[in-house]
Amino acid sequence: MELNSDAAFFGIDPAVLQAEPAPSEAVWEEHTAVVQAFLAIQTQWKVLPRFGDRPVWIGLDHGAAEAGLRLAGIEMTSEQWMELRVIEAGAKAVLNGD
Repeated sequence: MELNSDAAFFGIDPAVLQAEPAPSEAVWEEHTAVVQAFLAIQTQWKVLPRFGDRPVWIGLDHGAAEAGLRLAGIEMTSEQWMELRVIEAGAKAVLNGD
């Protein structure tokens, strides 16, 4: 599948994937490491294939996320893991339309 059809399948406007972030949406330097860690494991979601007309994101598969971080050579403190969980919660809310 190509990027646009993947985006459409998950209800994401493909134009959003091409947009440059506004300066107010930039990542603050102190959060860069955690955002990069999240991006390294962003495909490790537990998803119910369909609930009604759309998939439901349950959350990151923490075992797979741990393996992905380890294989990427990313070490995290417990504080960074909690920050990553905040990103996970926000992404889950957006993906589920909350």
